[in-house]
Amino acid sequence: MKRHQQILAGVLLVQLVLIAVVFWPHTAASGSGERAFPDLKTEDVVALRIADSDGNSVYLRRSGDGWILPDAEDYPANASTITSLLDKVVGLTSDRLVTRTEASHQRLQVGKDNFVRRLTLELADGSAQILYLGTTPQYTTTHFRVEGQDETYLTSALTSWEVSALPASWIQVGYLSVPVDSLLQVTLENAQGSLTFLPVEAAAGEEGTAAREWTLADLNAGETADSAAIRSVISQAASVAVNKPLGKTELPAYGMASPNAVVTLKTADQVITLTIGAQTASGNYVVKGSNSEYFVETTAYTIEKLVTSARADFITQPGQ
Repeated sequence: MKRHQQILAGVLLVQLVLIAVVFWPHTAASGSGERAFPDLKTEDVVALRIADSDGNSVYLRRSGDGWILPDAEDYPANASTITSLLDKVVGLTSDRLVTRTEASHQRLQVGKDNFVRRLTLELADGSAQILYLGTTPQYTTTHFRVEGQDETYLTSALTSWEVSALPASWIQVGYLSVPVDSLLQVTLENAQGSLTFLPVEAAAGEEGTAAREWTLADLNAGETADSAAIRSVISQAASVAVNKPLGKTELPAYGMASPNAVVTLKTADQVITLTIGAQTASGNYVVKGSNSEYFVETTAYTIEKLVTSARADFITQPGQ
């Protein structure tokens, strides 16, 4: 081999070694193994704010034995879900050190202004601790950093997917739930008119054999009600989920003075009115149930039929 070929081969070998060093997957270095928050206990946290990289933010505060959303006029939060998260935060350890340099914060997305999640823990003594969750090199592992420290660690105890900055992730999403087969009468009022739906009495010996049939209260001669279509729209009214809690105060923007629809659900022991107000900028609807003191947003596709349905939608057409 000629000398210049030997030199080129040597340069190539050096390049290959450098590539291997830079790009070969590295395991996290061994750290101290101490807790990331050495003196922190779950019960020390009195409030929690979670922010994400999309600008979403949710604020949760302890209230007695439970938790609330102060920004939604103290809408009840799911205490067990929040406690589970705090237990994981308190249990984070520094045994998987990834880097000690501030320059790596941006790349790992654990920087002050560049993060996947930022958790601000407000403590009973008036102080606060801030935790940044960053990139996920593997599905079950996440980079994290404590505010005030340059060190970034890796954990499999907590992922950013578990730490949503949306209020719906921290509440019981069920807003209204009435078993359809317990209903004795349902009235729907919208821009298309007013309709009353009634259950069809089962024939003797047929009780419990199938879903209860439904009909319209004012069928004309020769008309046949589409029971499946009626049951579908009733199901939307009887089961409403919260997309975002709004609060107790009625605002003009909620559109309750001129609602898109009003549904009255009557059972043997209660009457519940569901008022569907204005659409929000996100396309959701503001709703208010007489069973709750809170206004909430719910997704449009779950209640759209209540707003748009007309009488003809519940009549079986000839040939069907």
